[in-house]
Amino acid sequence: MTKRNLIIVIILLSVIDLVAAAWYMSRRIEASGKSQNLFEQRDSTDVVAMADTVTNAHQDDVFDKLQHNAYYFIANTPSIPGDNSSRYTSIKHVKVRWPKSINGDEELTELNKELIGKAFGNSQSSMKDARYVYLKEPNFNKPMGDDYKKLSSAPTIVPVYGNVSQVLVYPYMTSQRLLVMEIDKVEYNGRSTSEDNYFIHYDRQRQRVLSRLDILLADVGKENDLVKVINKKIDDLNKGRSQGQLQHALNVPAEVCCSKKGIIFQYKHGTIADRPVEVMIDYKKLEPFFTDEFKQMLEHNEGYWLYDEDDMKAEPINPAKSVKTESAPRVKKSKSYYGSKKQYFKPRYRSKRRYSGATHRSGYRNYSGKRHWSHRRR
Repeated sequence: MTKRNLIIVIILLSVIDLVAAAWYMSRRIEASGKSQNLFEQRDSTDVVAMADTVTNAHQDDVFDKLQHNAYYFIANTPSIPGDNSSRYTSIKHVKVRWPKSINGDEELTELNKELIGKAFGNSQSSMKDARYVYLKEPNFNKPMGDDYKKLSSAPTIVPVYGNVSQVLVYPYMTSQRLLVMEIDKVEYNGRSTSEDNYFIHYDRQRQRVLSRLDILLADVGKENDLVKVINKKIDDLNKGRSQGQLQHALNVPAEVCCSKKGIIFQYKHGTIADRPVEVMIDYKKLEPFFTDEFKQMLEHNEGYWLYDEDDMKAEPINPAKSVKTESAPRVKKSKSYYGSKKQYFKPRYRSKRRYSGATHRSGYRNYSGKRHWSHRRR
């Protein structure tokens, strides 16, 4: 036998041994009933957790510069013959700082849809179209039909006859995992001013909107326990109040806002007080009520920042200077981030921010355009 043939025989015997060993192992696995895909040895939850810890890419979010649009309307016929001050009027304001890119992603279809629906109440595909649909329809305090016209400047708002409706959309908070957008709706109906706040929570890494059910468990027993936690906080707040005691909450409010230290529960006017009230509960106390997904997000989250949006406030009922229709007022430009011409609004956390759990006076009396929830901006 030549040397070459000997080498060939050795190689063939080695291959036969490997095949026999593989066959033997497969028979042992089948016999034990523990057959398993060798490529799926890690539990799916472990894979998700590992992905969350490994993926640390973080890019700054980009927002459009502030845009302010206003439409003005007035009834053709006065309610009291000969008294032009009795003509119904309607002013509609929209202020937005709309997201352009979140964590490097410019395809924000889901986020845009959620913002448009909550802010403007329609299903247009773009913010500009949704804003126009909202602005073009007046909001009179009394049905007027087609008996009105559009104005180029703001009319004088008279009690009973004047209506001022406003929508404000802007970023509230960001972190490595979470972006929170705030939507404020303010309306003066000729007698009083009402304000509502809505919050959109957006997972910056997975690029999807989080619903309330993605944050808090949908369980009746858990919700009852959570109400007890909230009421305990209300009791603590009442200890330092000489008057205007807050009532106990009967349920968990629909609107919640994730912040740096905890979740702010938004109670509307007349729910636990004669004004809107916010109750903040620390994240640690809320752990038993969180979904597994949200617990995981908090565990691997950091870099919390609160946006400084002092210029994003409601307009006064009767502005000193009129704003041209669909024209944005001149505002002081924020410094661009990294010197770019694009508007990168870098958030600034204010360490003096306090969460007392209850708002101060709402400001409904003699409304001046200053929002009652400004204590959250300190």
